[in-house]
Amino acid sequence: MPNEEILVEILECEEETQIGHIILNSPETLNSLTLNMVNQISDLLDKWEKSSQIKMVLISGSGEKAFCAGGDIRALYESMCSDEGPLFAEDFFESEYRLDYKLHNYPKPVISILDGIVMGGGAGLMFASSYKIATERTRFAMPEIGVGLFPDVGFTHEIKKLPKGVGLYIMLTATNLHAADTSFCKLTDGILNSKDFETFYKDIKNLVWKSNYEDNIRLLDSVINQEKYSIGTRNFPESKIEEELIKIQKITEGEDLVSVVTNILSNSSEDEWYLKGKQSIQNGSPTSAHLIWLQCENSLKLNLKEVFLFELNLATQITRKGDFKEGVRALIIDKDNNPKWKFNSIEKVSQDWINEHTKSAWDTNPLEDL
Repeated sequence: MPNEEILVEILECEEETQIGHIILNSPETLNSLTLNMVNQISDLLDKWEKSSQIKMVLISGSGEKAFCAGGDIRALYESMCSDEGPLFAEDFFESEYRLDYKLHNYPKPVISILDGIVMGGGAGLMFASSYKIATERTRFAMPEIGVGLFPDVGFTHEIKKLPKGVGLYIMLTATNLHAADTSFCKLTDGILNSKDFETFYKDIKNLVWKSNYEDNIRLLDSVINQEKYSIGTRNFPESKIEEELIKIQKITEGEDLVSVVTNILSNSSEDEWYLKGKQSIQNGSPTSAHLIWLQCENSLKLNLKEVFLFELNLATQITRKGDFKEGVRALIIDKDNNPKWKFNSIEKVSQDWINEHTKSAWDTNPLEDL
C-alpha cells in the first residue's frame, strides 16, 4: 500500500501477545505529519487501547532519512495565506497537540525508533514516547527559530529535564544532536545500530509481553542492552554536548536574552559546531528568540497540560502575526533564504509585541478539556 501515509502492522509475539506498529510512510516529505496522519494515529491509539492482546505501540518512519521531520509546513503556509485566515493551521496545531498529550498519557508503552531526522512534529512524537531508541542516523534538532516559529510540541515541558542551559542553547542555535547527545541529555533511552533492526524485530516478537506497563519497559530495556546490540554502537561518535557542556552553561548564564545571545555571538571558537549555531541566531527570527526565552522561563512553572495550553496559544498567535508565514516563504516556498522579519534584531523586539503573543487567542483555549 505505497500510497498510504500511514502503514500499520501487528507484530505477533509469544502467547498471543501483540505489538501495534505504526509506520510513518511519506519518505518524500521526510515523513512529515499531515492532519490526516495525526488523526489516523489518534484513532489507532484509541482502538489499540481497548485491545487486551496489544501490549505496546511502536512508531517508526519509512526510509533511511527521517523518522519525522516536522509537520505539513506547506499546508500551514497556504492556510496562513488564506483570505479566511490561518484556520487550518490552528486546527492542525490543536490536533497535533491533542495527539502528543494522548501519547504522553497512554496506558501502554509507546516506543519510537528515531532513525534519521527528528524535528518538529517528529520531536513531539519522540517526547511523548515511553521509550525512545536512537540510531547512528539520528539527527534531532529544534530549528524553529529559522522559520519564525518556536520549539513547540511539548518542548517547554522537556527543557527542565535537560542539563542546565542546554535547552536554551539548542533552541537558539538550532543545534543538531546525534545519538550520544540525546542519550547524554536523557532525551532517548536506548541506542541501536540500524543494521540490527531485523534482529531487534525478531527478538521482540519472541517475547511474551505483559499487561503491566513498567514490566514491559524493563523487558524492552533488557533487550536493547544486550551485548550483541551494544557491539554495534561502540563506534558511534561521542557526545559533543557532553564535551562542551561547561562552556554551554557558561555562555547561557546571562540574566536576559540579549546578554545570552551576546555571549553566544562573541564566542571566539572557530569550531564549525559553534559557528553554525551563531549563524542560526543571526539569520533566525528575533521574535522567535524572545519566545524561546519565554519558554525557558515557563518550563518550571507549567505542568504538561498547561504546557500544551501555553504552546497552542503561542502557535495560534504566531500564525496570525506574520513572522512564521514569512520564514516559511523565505526558506521553504521561494527559497531565497532572505526572510524579512518584523524586527531586524533581538534588541529591538518590544515587550508589547511579545505580550501580543501571550494574550489569549480565544475566549476559551480549545485544549482546556484535556
